[in-house]
Amino acid sequence: MARTFKPQELMSADAEAYSAEAFRLSREVQRNTRCELDISYGPDEEQRLDIYFPSVESSKSLPTLLFMHGGGWANGYKEWMGFMAPAITCLPAIFISVGYRLVPRAHFPDQPDDCWDALKWVHDNIERYGGNPNRLFIGGHSSGGHLAALLALRPDVAVKRGLPADVIKGCFPISGVFDLPSGNPVSVGGFLRSPDEAVIASPTHYVKGNRTPFFITIGEHDHPFIRHHCDLMEPALEREVGPVEVMEVKDADHYQVHLQGGDANGKWATTVRRWMANPPKPGS
Repeated sequence: MARTFKPQELMSADAEAYSAEAFRLSREVQRNTRCELDISYGPDEEQRLDIYFPSVESSKSLPTLLFMHGGGWANGYKEWMGFMAPAITCLPAIFISVGYRLVPRAHFPDQPDDCWDALKWVHDNIERYGGNPNRLFIGGHSSGGHLAALLALRPDVAVKRGLPADVIKGCFPISGVFDLPSGNPVSVGGFLRSPDEAVIASPTHYVKGNRTPFFITIGEHDHPFIRHHCDLMEPALEREVGPVEVMEVKDADHYQVHLQGGDANGKWATTVRRWMANPPKPGS
């Protein structure tokens, strides 16, 4: 039975157009792709994930990419992300779209906690779906990129949750939000319970000692505050041993840069598949 979506706050015209296109493309993928949808990793109705598989069953222990949707922590659906799946599963690999609780029902640290719970579930269960728990990657768009980066930079939290410190083999944020104290429209909003949480909610706060490879993508015409975040994150990561690559997508805005991630022949997808097949080593 098709899932009924709860209405969310009206977004900008560009964001609504992106939402409609992401839904359209993802529904088409779901009709033509092997997938299992709405798998629960927690008790809340939003704590669910969708798993997409290669078109041909494989006996191999496959790498897996978990991807978080954007929407300013208050909007968005995991069902937006299905359009990306074929560009990843053709490796072959497994693609997982992660849902999580949203503002105003949830606030920091609920969203990253949900993503940790999803990662733990995948690590503990992906073998029975053909995946390899030792080959897990993470990514996200916009606020989802923030969540992906926050997890990738917290090996201490991974260990506390019974996961290997290096459980995340690579991080692929698209138009990510990385430094909440910088002063932009999404810095506090309803995501943080208090502005005082901005530092501890920021990936830039945890960069020291990073060993996780990062492939950061931004659109040429992305939001100015997104570019500001990228400009802060790139040099911070480059001071550490974890490999870093930054790609700017020509002529793309905040939404187009993500939709282009569904192009199997595009540079984003080909780079991600290459990293998933053979992750760059720290110090390389």
